Amino acid sequence: MGRFDGLAGGVGAYRTATLALLTVHAAAGGLGHLGMLDVDPVALAATVGAASAGTLLTSLVGGLVSGVRAHVESSLITGLLLALLLWPALTVESLVGAGLVGAAAGLSKVLVRWRGRHLLNPAAAGALVAGLVVAPVLGTAAPVWWVATPLLAPVVLLAGLAVLRRTGTGTVAAAYGLTYLAVTVPRLVLSGQGALDALASVIGSHPVLVVAAFMVVEPLTQAPRRRPRLAVAVLVGVLAGVPFAAGPLSTSPELAIVAGNLLTALVAAPRALRLVVVGHGSPGPGSHEVLLRPARALRWQPGQWAEIDVVRMRPDGRGRRRVFSLVPAGRDAVAVAFSVRDRPSAFKRALMAAPVGSTVRATTVGGDFLLPDDPTRPVLMIAGGIGVTPFISQIEHAGPRDMVLVLVCPTGMPPPYLRRLARTRARVVIVSPDPVPALPPRWTWHRGTRLTLSALASAMPDLPRRAAYVSGSPDLVRRARAVLREAGVRHVRTDTFTGYGRRPAHRSSGGAATAAPDAQAPAARARRRVPGSRRDRVAAPVEQGGVPAGATR
Repeated sequence: MGRFDGLAGGVGAYRTATLALLTVHAAAGGLGHLGMLDVDPVALAATVGAASAGTLLTSLVGGLVSGVRAHVESSLITGLLLALLLWPALTVESLVGAGLVGAAAGLSKVLVRWRGRHLLNPAAAGALVAGLVVAPVLGTAAPVWWVATPLLAPVVLLAGLAVLRRTGTGTVAAAYGLTYLAVTVPRLVLSGQGALDALASVIGSHPVLVVAAFMVVEPLTQAPRRRPRLAVAVLVGVLAGVPFAAGPLSTSPELAIVAGNLLTALVAAPRALRLVVVGHGSPGPGSHEVLLRPARALRWQPGQWAEIDVVRMRPDGRGRRRVFSLVPAGRDAVAVAFSVRDRPSAFKRALMAAPVGSTVRATTVGGDFLLPDDPTRPVLMIAGGIGVTPFISQIEHAGPRDMVLVLVCPTGMPPPYLRRLARTRARVVIVSPDPVPALPPRWTWHRGTRLTLSALASAMPDLPRRAAYVSGSPDLVRRARAVLREAGVRHVRTDTFTGYGRRPAHRSSGGAATAAPDAQAPAARARRRVPGSRRDRVAAPVEQGGVPAGATR
């Protein structure tokens, strides 16, 4: 999967989902053209257009009302999903019905909101309205989930795996899928089917694959923590698999998803909030940070992340939303940071150029990259480059705890936040090809270009006892897992930054990645005024004790 992770680093999660769904549609259209699937390719394309147009139109109107710019690609994803469950036809009634269902999906994001976020999966909400309202009125546009066919199952599976790998939501999808199988397969066996036939029937002819890979894991309607997400996924699997009928409502995937969304809203609803840009800085060579002050109290724990939405930008293939680790910046402020290479993405350029006083949105704050509850348990932290950011807040807020941080610097470039880390109690091991001058006390240097067991064992004789955490590129995570497994460490918690996927276009003569020219100017302008503090205090550069921040995952 290393090659896929490398490619995925240049494609955002939303774009990955769009391409995956387009692949499913292309396969369905091709099979329909060959006469192998009872689907008209032209009608399918028209249904996609009608559903997407309905979703986008209501989303645009809702954005004007709420003051939040509509997410165009999200509307396209919703339209592509709806076209997989509405029977494609070229009749006026069918296309009008698809448009109305898409409009209902878009309206759900506008009308069913709380704390700045929509609460319902738009495609599931649209499908529910289709069955309860649109179909009885028009006599068409009922959700039939025609995508659930054995011919398309392999394509849906592979496309879904790509999305789950890119978003890191495989456990949530598995929780739903396995629960649905555990509920449905025995029921079919009791009705007279053989066990293998029942399993094949559910996987090939029930919409379990598309629901698991594309709908249950919809990011903005999930709880911010792992355990609630898994619990809700299990509940949705049970509701989707157990037959029941109550008035107009009956067992369906869309009803189960909406019920799970409402439960999430009641017990673990995340909130969106506005963040004001209050300064810029540089945590080290080839990186940039943005200081942010929340419009209201931001609840988060050391090691967690926020999904940042830069509304006013021209999106590229990676979209306008990214996930960053959070680091405290003092006076209720936080900061995010990212590496800057030869060709920064449109998102990074927009965030780097954001003037003081402008705003961005945090659509989600969450994550489970948290230290053990037991303060006596020793901890090992392994980071590469900007991947050190989630550890900054953990180290600074952990108190008198036995922590060892291993910084892997294969190119010889100094790691970020050296001076800030030097003021903590953590022991630090730097792995780099060249010595680091003037190391602080309790710091050691190990020669090398990659993580090795000898580097870890020399600093930690009690290595197997430690709780291990790894944050960095997919290559670093894979290497660290292998080394820790060899050392006898059983459980490793990882924070993979898939944004590392693409390598810099060229390197300097010293082997360090060379920052882009447009990245150097913001670093040079690290001192900018931070409004709201005493005498508009100047924000110090991070490397001198200012604010570091998280990297894109």
